[in-house]
Amino acid sequence: MLVFIGLGLTPKHLTLEALEYINRVDKVVVDTYTSIVPGLDHEFLRDIVGDKELVLAKRSDLEGRGIKRIVEEALKKNIAILVPGDPFIATTHDAIRVEAIRRGVNVVVVNGLSIYSLVPSRTGLQAYRFGKTVTLVYPEVFKPYSVVEAVYDNLSRNLHTLILLDIRAEENKFMSIPEAIDILLDLDNRSLLREAIGIGIARLGTSDETIIADKLEKLKHYEYPPPPHSIVVVAKPHPIELENLKLLCRLPENLYRKYVSSKHYP
Repeated sequence: MLVFIGLGLTPKHLTLEALEYINRVDKVVVDTYTSIVPGLDHEFLRDIVGDKELVLAKRSDLEGRGIKRIVEEALKKNIAILVPGDPFIATTHDAIRVEAIRRGVNVVVVNGLSIYSLVPSRTGLQAYRFGKTVTLVYPEVFKPYSVVEAVYDNLSRNLHTLILLDIRAEENKFMSIPEAIDILLDLDNRSLLREAIGIGIARLGTSDETIIADKLEKLKHYEYPPPPHSIVVVAKPHPIELENLKLLCRLPENLYRKYVSSKHYP
């Protein structure tokens, strides 16, 4: 059996179902590279795993040749793969699931809380008004113009954009909101983003969660706890969304009044 278990955005998000399966399996493999789960340290993992085999997996353990190895092992024993957030919101482990099912392994999915559900809940933006989500990577080999093109397309349809920021856990490199703002403004060849409302989101779902709304270019001047970070580019806010931006996300009074007075609504 192969069980994919969503860790949520913090260990407190683990469900009773998740703990039940962790207790049943012979081996627990933890994905340590697709995202950061604050508070998920070795001591916590040992508390929930007990004395069974525990593997902190690198990318090579669960991708490429690692897929065949983990599936072969799942044919003989029960294995749980713990994944940040919800297991298949990102496509990182789809290849493992497909190969496991193809080989006759019993596959179980235990869902967890995802950034996709927490961002609307915490910001007060309406979930059905989000367009395509994009990931902003460091512009080391090429400039990721596709990211701003996706934001432009969403804005043209009056949809918000969730921008996930580059995480390279094996290099200990995690993009911050200030870094992301500099990259986005450099890519903004149509000058649509500088004046847009943005929301800086840090360590979502944790005790030091920080959510700040302001003009996108001003978000880099705030202080944030360490990553994981993400950004939302806001389309024209609905009146209730505007109230939430002020009350939940600390949108500055001058911006709030600008939108109220201009009736700048969808």
